[in-house]
Amino acid sequence: MSQIKLLKIFLASPSDVSRERKYVLEVVEELNKSIAIAKGITIQVVSSDSAFPGYGQDGQAVLNTQIGTMKEYDLFLGIMWSRIGTPTARAVSGTAEEYERAVRAYNRYKKPQIWFYFRELKAKLDTKEKLEQADGVIKFKKKVQRKALVHEYKMPSNFRDRFRQNMLCWLSEYLGTTPKPSVSSSSRSKKSSTTISNSNSSITRTASRRKSGSTSTAKKKTSKSSSSKTSSIKSITTSGAWMMLGNNFFSTQSFKHQPDGNIIVHIAPKNSTEEANLRALQPNQYNWSSQIIPYAYQNEAGDLLIQTVLPESIKGKTTFVLTLKPEQRSQGMGMEVSINGYSADQIAELRARLLLLNETPPNQKENYLHHFIVNCDNKKRIEKSIFPDLWTKMKRRPTDFLRQARLAAVYHLKISNTIEHILELKLGLIKNQTMSIRFRGQRKNYNSCQEPCIIEVTGSCKL
Repeated sequence: MSQIKLLKIFLASPSDVSRERKYVLEVVEELNKSIAIAKGITIQVVSSDSAFPGYGQDGQAVLNTQIGTMKEYDLFLGIMWSRIGTPTARAVSGTAEEYERAVRAYNRYKKPQIWFYFRELKAKLDTKEKLEQADGVIKFKKKVQRKALVHEYKMPSNFRDRFRQNMLCWLSEYLGTTPKPSVSSSSRSKKSSTTISNSNSSITRTASRRKSGSTSTAKKKTSKSSSSKTSSIKSITTSGAWMMLGNNFFSTQSFKHQPDGNIIVHIAPKNSTEEANLRALQPNQYNWSSQIIPYAYQNEAGDLLIQTVLPESIKGKTTFVLTLKPEQRSQGMGMEVSINGYSADQIAELRARLLLLNETPPNQKENYLHHFIVNCDNKKRIEKSIFPDLWTKMKRRPTDFLRQARLAAVYHLKISNTIEHILELKLGLIKNQTMSIRFRGQRKNYNSCQEPCIIEVTGSCKL
């Protein structure tokens, strides 16, 4: 069963680097919406800002208790400029104490990794207190440098760019050395893929031995091979390179998030119909609002604005390059309420069952409950499962249907504010006009003191 891998970062710093702290959160949010979610991980930042009031030996001791052990974190991120911070009973400052805790954990458990950034000391030091604080930073920096490679920067914007680059390198290294989440169906899928490959090799050898045979026999072999490929796909857990744009689906050549937040997609149309559908996406200078359309790719989805659709032709082969801008409001309005004894999480689960299984919500006569199940924001309304109508159009292509149905499900689950992250979405082979479904999704966590709710739905949808 696939799971989202949580990477935890502890952010430690005095109060004079608030802009850098803000940039940390922005970069992490950017990564969570791009490379992280695409690779099945999510990054969480914990800092003193997450603390709540408490009582104990002293304020820092209370904070240490809330932070937990440093071995729980994958990365310790320290930032300093001209202030060392407030002394504690155990160290020259709270930030220094948190650093020392991280060092002890690393020496014993080899985690967390420790990064420290120092901004150049060009602050106005016109009081004795400021001079003492800056002197504390200089001494602490020398201590850190005895064991660590630190990064220095001039301006907060320089820190942002350096931190983003360092995070991308760190995630690439992490993803390159860490095995993918174990999925019970993945081994079967891999085995199925090997069987297909061996079958194709066998057919190729047979065709070679019978090269002198009739052309019609060779064509029959090819036809059987193609049919075997389709029938061997019994279930899917990913939509692969397919992408949903509006009411159409395309197989992409590449999908890339840009630093400015835009998405660049390359699509080579397979036929004239796909080419016409792509050209129709070109923004109309007189009606830009009509170009805000739904999209889904792998496990991410939302609404986006079509900025440009540019065809390129190489040796007669046309490829379209699309520049897309995701809309920030694409996750719905978040109507999180409890009604008629049902919590917001229970209402979200009922909505998921309606979407995936076409399961009629209970207590239809209780209008308030039904209202919050089917109404997600001012424009989105979930009345029934999205699968039967799509099956009517595509039942002659069951493999394509599964991929496209998965994309449509990802979009509706996210845009309806039902879940924030897809942990697993497996669609099974259609049999007797019925499709099997297994789904796990993580709800958005509005309370940092509690674990996020996980919604699970298993069953079948009558097509």
